[in-house]
Amino acid sequence: MFQYRQYNIRNTDRFHADDYPKVVSELEDINNGIAGLPGTHKEDIIISYLKDLSIENTWLTANPSLAELFTSGRVVTTNLRSLFESCRINDQFSEAFEQYIRKNISSV
Repeated sequence: MFQYRQYNIRNTDRFHADDYPKVVSELEDINNGIAGLPGTHKEDIIISYLKDLSIENTWLTANPSLAELFTSGRVVTTNLRSLFESCRINDQFSEAFEQYIRKNISSV
C-alpha cells in the first residue's frame, strides 16, 4: 500500500529550518508547552517520540510528566513526525534535523 509523504526529501537534500516553517512552529509550540517541566532526558524523549512514536522505559520513569504530555496526544507533532518519516532515506538530513531539535529544546 502506498503511503503519502508530506515532505519529499531526496538523498542529496540538506536540512535548513527556514525551509520548514510548520516544523519550526510546532517546535516553538512544544517549547512553550514544556518550559516548566523537568529537563531529565528531555531531548531524548522528544526525538524518540517524533522519530518512532516510542519512549524508552528508563526515560519514561525518569520524566513521566514529559512522556505523558507526548503520549497523551496533547502536543501537536504532525509536521515534525512527518519530516522525520520523510527523511529516513537521508541520514545527513535526519542528523541535522535532530541536532536542530536538540539545540532548540536545550535552550528551553
